[in-house]
Amino acid sequence: MSLADEAPLLSNRCRLPHRMLWFGRAFLHEEHVCIRGWTWRGRYRRVVPIERIDRVKWRAVLDDVNLFLHLDDGEMVPLQLRKGAGTWNVELHNLLGQSVMNHHSLPSEDPSVVPNG
Repeated sequence: MSLADEAPLLSNRCRLPHRMLWFGRAFLHEEHVCIRGWTWRGRYRRVVPIERIDRVKWRAVLDDVNLFLHLDDGEMVPLQLRKGAGTWNVELHNLLGQSVMNHHSLPSEDPSVVPNG
């Protein structure tokens, strides 16, 4: 099966910051993220392999960038999903084998630290 034939796990309308993107759409596949649309220069298409994504950051906003894909070479791919950014966050973390709660969880208890009473 080719990449074009693979059904996406998620698909949502999207925008790119600082770039006009008409009919923008992001597709999440098991192996890659595909962003498509039209710019002043013509058709736009970017494919980001999941294996290149080091971490994902998500913000609960709709009117600005709400998903950041941090790549293994230091590049960041900002994306504004029109809806479903939280779902993308969870699904990307699952594909990456990372805990969605890792950076939001409480620190582990250290038995050597005694709370003030």
